[in-house]
Amino acid sequence: MPTLTIETGAPARVTVRGPGGTWHAPEDAVQDLTASDRPGVLGMDRDPSDGSVIEPGYPAHFLADGTAEVPVPRGACTVVVERGPEHRRVERVVDVGAGPARVAAVPERWADLAGAGWWSGDLHVHRPLADAAALLRAEDLHLGAFVTRWNDQPTAADEPAAGGGTGAPAGGAPRAALTVDGDRHAVAPVTEDERGGGAVLLHGAAVPDLPGTGADDWWSPPSRALVDAARAVGAFVEAEKLTWWDAPVLMATGAPDAVGVLTNHLVPGGVLANEAWGRPRDRAAHPGRAGAFRYQLGLWYRFLGLGLRLPASAGSASGVLPAPPGWNRVHVQAPGPLTVEGFYAGLRAGRSVVTNGPLLTVTVGDAGPGGTVPAARHRVRAEARTPDGAARVEVVVDGRVAARSDGPALDATLDLRGAGWVAARAWQPDPRTIRLAHTSPVHVDGPGPDPAEHRAFFARWVADLAVMARAEPGRFPSAARRDEVLDLYDRAARFYR
Repeated sequence: MPTLTIETGAPARVTVRGPGGTWHAPEDAVQDLTASDRPGVLGMDRDPSDGSVIEPGYPAHFLADGTAEVPVPRGACTVVVERGPEHRRVERVVDVGAGPARVAAVPERWADLAGAGWWSGDLHVHRPLADAAALLRAEDLHLGAFVTRWNDQPTAADEPAAGGGTGAPAGGAPRAALTVDGDRHAVAPVTEDERGGGAVLLHGAAVPDLPGTGADDWWSPPSRALVDAARAVGAFVEAEKLTWWDAPVLMATGAPDAVGVLTNHLVPGGVLANEAWGRPRDRAAHPGRAGAFRYQLGLWYRFLGLGLRLPASAGSASGVLPAPPGWNRVHVQAPGPLTVEGFYAGLRAGRSVVTNGPLLTVTVGDAGPGGTVPAARHRVRAEARTPDGAARVEVVVDGRVAARSDGPALDATLDLRGAGWVAARAWQPDPRTIRLAHTSPVHVDGPGPDPAEHRAFFARWVADLAVMARAEPGRFPSAARRDEVLDLYDRAARFYR
């Protein structure tokens, strides 16, 4: 085969498709060798109306560090080069003859959020730490949280030593296992506990005795016990998504530091329009792919309506689901040069915006995400930038759209007396998936709306959990372990009364 030399100018993600529809990559390039992108539902749809569809082709990409030499067949080859949302996607068609060919495909930077003090991160990465430097550079990410411990999965071979006593979570506050270019950090260890109640991410903690996923461990011990132990040694706790059965239990018994708002159910080639083994949505009220995502978003709004301060985070689960690191990313405002400590402190304080498309900013009066304003009339300004300008902006107050614009900018004056929180979101058209940016809330200092409806909603949810626990004794290895979980549900139920 002739060789096609591709000049990317800097680290980037590259896809090469030959004239017969075949994919091509250098043998020694960094690739995602674990994620599946087969069309269909990835084995998780519980209802045919979900309609999950994933377009194939994601694993065909590879990473280049400025140049790449790819063996390709003769004929028209399509080259796509990307470097995260702050660079323009480049697509070239090259007619390759009998001899070597060359093409320049350099993504142009059109935005620089880090230059303004907003740093990008993906808080859920399942890729080898050995590839971290290449991944962070190619995706223009400043922080990646690399999962090194996961139920029933071998401990990552390159997990950094964390110390600590046997049986108790080791580690502490999130730290860099690797730093490149001074301000790009791979965070590890990170533990993901994902069982019957759902998934939590413990940033900075390694749990030596992580429960398995067999019948005896599926619901017990509860993740609450692991969360409390990890937090005691300084770990950062994130609720991976809010559709999991245990989400309202976690919120009621000690809320996490952040919650996944843009999650691994949104991928470049489609949407997983289901709740996996979490609490299924009412499909009549929330039909199809858009309904599946709006259900997730609405749960966050309900928790915020209870007065909980839950900053928005984002993750892609790259290495498990077909998305590159940073496809769903969070931008965090922190002083530079960036440190891991500064990133997590900014996220914990709510100075965050999540996106898989538009680059969104908002101010309410003089406050940005994570800030607080008095209960009064305020000018709200929001702007969503994309490479082609295609986006529409909405301002959400207590879960309802209070103002919207058909274009990328919005400027409105809103009466926030009696409100609890304000946020902005922006939608970008995409026929394959959902492209959204969402800010963490700006809080309103004053008596907010009555949370009775939200309390009742989650009280019913927790009651359903208790009924299932009592009706299915086989969930637990012993009556004592069942009673431990039921006591936890009772604590949660009291919170929602």
